[in-house]
Amino acid sequence: MEQYNIIRKNVPRGTFTQIDELIAEFRSELESYLEKLLWWNNRVNLVSRDVSRETTWEHIRHSLLLSSMELFQKNKLFLDTGTGGGLPGLPLATTHPDKHFVLNDLVTKKCLAIKQIARDLSLNNIGIVDGSIEDLHLEEECILVSKHAFKIGDLIEMTSHLSWEKMVLYKGLDFEDELNNISAPINITCLDLSSGHEFYSGKAIIVVEKS
Repeated sequence: MEQYNIIRKNVPRGTFTQIDELIAEFRSELESYLEKLLWWNNRVNLVSRDVSRETTWEHIRHSLLLSSMELFQKNKLFLDTGTGGGLPGLPLATTHPDKHFVLNDLVTKKCLAIKQIARDLSLNNIGIVDGSIEDLHLEEECILVSKHAFKIGDLIEMTSHLSWEKMVLYKGLDFEDELNNISAPINITCLDLSSGHEFYSGKAIIVVEKS
């Protein structure tokens, strides 16, 4: 028996315009992050080695889409697990100094790289923790975020010890095969990003909420 309910919505084109306005406000800081990310990526594999500068910039823009959501605006603490090169956490922390972000990755050398990037960007609203998400403990409730790092069912199981209100995952539209063997009832909202340009074709933001 299925333990989930899925609601599908389209993200309006105006949302992308809103994000572009945010980028314009923080362009210098975001471009600085981009330069540092590409520099470190030549030394530590933070993102795909063959990814272009233009595509990496789109990943930054993609990361910022979370900030247009009501759940982002109403919450203060976000846990970005499987962060890799700091996506989506570092762009969100850069543009929203009033929020706090914990960035987590299993690979220590990636965490050391993004810690240096955050220091160079003078970001004071983040913490960086290496190791498995299964071993990470937060006393406060948080919004759990991840960009293409985990299957939905696996992450729900791995974070059962954490007090997360909602889980926001950057995924493709074809995510339903990741819901097998989920025992706890959940509600899912699939936000289709296809109204953006070609980069967003087939992409979605998936919001998971415990029933």
